[in-house]
Amino acid sequence: MATRLVNKAKASTLLQIAIGIEEAEFNKYIDEAQKFDFKELVCDQFYADLLAKKDMPEWKKLIDGATYAVDGRTYEFSGFDAVISYFAYSRMVVNGPIVSTSHGMVTKTTPYSEPVPLEERRNIYYKKREEANKLMSDVVKFIELNMDVYDSWNCSNDCSPKRKTGFSTTVIK
Repeated sequence: MATRLVNKAKASTLLQIAIGIEEAEFNKYIDEAQKFDFKELVCDQFYADLLAKKDMPEWKKLIDGATYAVDGRTYEFSGFDAVISYFAYSRMVVNGPIVSTSHGMVTKTTPYSEPVPLEERRNIYYKKREEANKLMSDVVKFIELNMDVYDSWNCSNDCSPKRKTGFSTTVIK
């Protein structure tokens, strides 16, 4: 990915990410989160503007978070870097323990550790994604109060995951 809006160091200030996880390894989760989770929540024009203007003060607020006042009340939001961090973390929780080897996919174990069961990892995955979406809604409130600055936001987007079309599935018990 050419332009990352967050890095492992920033994500580590928000979530518990092991020091032993290499930056390059975690960047894969960041790239996936930014490309497949975050980008789906904004329209293409806004995403392009965000990447192009990310160092401009008004756009940097969206990435880093900020405080703002409305009607004498002070509000704050965490920013897109937190949103992407939570999405990346959710991806790491599910995929992190799985390693590709010449003998197939395996989960590494040691005599001093035990892998977290898949069901528990899934619960963490869904919880962190839910938290990412809550953080996103705080940023959206700020954007919608400042549409004169972020005019590319208003592109018929309701800031919710796009529903995939194609085929439907049914669970057979």
